[in-house]
Amino acid sequence: MQKYYFLLLCLFPLMSCSQNRTSEPNAETTDKLLPQQNFTTLKFEADGKPCIALINNRYIGYKEKSKFPLSLFIMVSTIEKNKDGHPDEKESEIFNTLQTDIISELSQVLGPYCYVGTTTMPGYRDILLYINPQDREKATDILKKLKGKYSRIDTISFEEDVEWEAVSSFYEAISLKN
Repeated sequence: MQKYYFLLLCLFPLMSCSQNRTSEPNAETTDKLLPQQNFTTLKFEADGKPCIALINNRYIGYKEKSKFPLSLFIMVSTIEKNKDGHPDEKESEIFNTLQTDIISELSQVLGPYCYVGTTTMPGYRDILLYINPQDREKATDILKKLKGKYSRIDTISFEEDVEWEAVSSFYEAISLKN
């Protein structure tokens, strides 16, 4: 499983926070808004079961949260799982491919966005993003199309979260860990 997290760490600098959008007229501004990234793995429990979060460190102390006040959480069901409800090796590969496809498709239509990370919970994984509210309809359209293509995409949820409270405990844990 560790090699898959390593793979994720290698892939996401290419995709998150629209870093591949250098042709935009405001790319210089976007680069100033979005700090450099690396990821921290956090282990925690939910309902007595082990869980894992892979969280993007770039948003520790991030001052521009108000520019991305809408959380977008994409829940992906785990079909082939171990005793803890976590994906087996084959399922992890499927998830990684699916996640890459989701991020790639969103990158083509959204303005700047913030890829916070993923959580692995018993029976599912969440992809955690923060976007500008004006991109909600575009994101919904893309994700509905992908949901039709990939049955593992379970739910897509948006929530107004200007202070990023939904992910604040992860950033608090990272600060304590360091």
